[in-house]
Amino acid sequence: MSAKYEILKFLVKALNLKKLYFGGNDEDFIDSKRKLNARITVPDLQDDEFNISQIQVMGCKVLKLIHKKKVNRANMFIIGGGMVIAPRAGSIKKALRFAKETGLDLYIPYYPLCLDYPISKAYEMIHETYKEMLKDYDEKNISILGSSSGGNLALGLVAYINDGHNDVPMPAHIIALSPGTCVNSEEEWKRMLELEKKDVMVPADYMKRAVDIMRHGDNSVPDYMIWLQKGDFTNCPPVTFIYGSDETLYACAPSFERVMKRYSVSYNMIVGKGMFHCYPVFPIVKEAKEGWEQMVQLAREA
Repeated sequence: MSAKYEILKFLVKALNLKKLYFGGNDEDFIDSKRKLNARITVPDLQDDEFNISQIQVMGCKVLKLIHKKKVNRANMFIIGGGMVIAPRAGSIKKALRFAKETGLDLYIPYYPLCLDYPISKAYEMIHETYKEMLKDYDEKNISILGSSSGGNLALGLVAYINDGHNDVPMPAHIIALSPGTCVNSEEEWKRMLELEKKDVMVPADYMKRAVDIMRHGDNSVPDYMIWLQKGDFTNCPPVTFIYGSDETLYACAPSFERVMKRYSVSYNMIVGKGMFHCYPVFPIVKEAKEGWEQMVQLAREA
């Protein structure tokens, strides 16, 4: 690993980003995230190459980055945050860079968070956003990319379509960066505890606490929305998984591989050796820049 990467990892550890997913009981935790989200606003993006606008889907914002020079391909860019933190300005600016480098139009959903709703509400909103995209793009020209909890929603859209919402065709390609799924077995939990010793961002305990947070008091939430390993991936399009080898969520990668094989899904598992959670979207050191470039290329080719 490069010296710059080791310094970055040290700084991330020193900043203690894991604290974002700790915090007393669930009520206190949710209250702290409400206060954090109150300071998050949609940035006023300006760019000569794009028409940038907002639409409403189920009362939620969707930011549209549409090339002024017409293109026929688009991506839904689903930003993570543990289902409790809204997309931040830096992430939106990074999405604009992604749109520029891929040549794709982008739809960025500000989906309902589990501070106020069960995760099923977010799934419904993502599905409705996809339907909006289908008005202007053929499904063969739409890819879905999600990071962390956004990766759950990106890959989970397939399971949602198969769960009685098949009024839409499948998209062309799913790119799931460290999809945020909860622990479904003792085997996964043991791997997660071992990986936590290296992880600088996501505590293992959150992936147990998140079960109740994502249910938000609604016991009718389908299991696959929480444990994505339980989803029905019949007719799933090609999927690319991207993990860092030093993150807790990598513990669930073997389970996803088994599920993909069970449903005969064409998939690729990319693992950044020694890398942290969602490393391609932090392209500030050589190793992460390589991940960003790989992700951009995947989206171009999807």
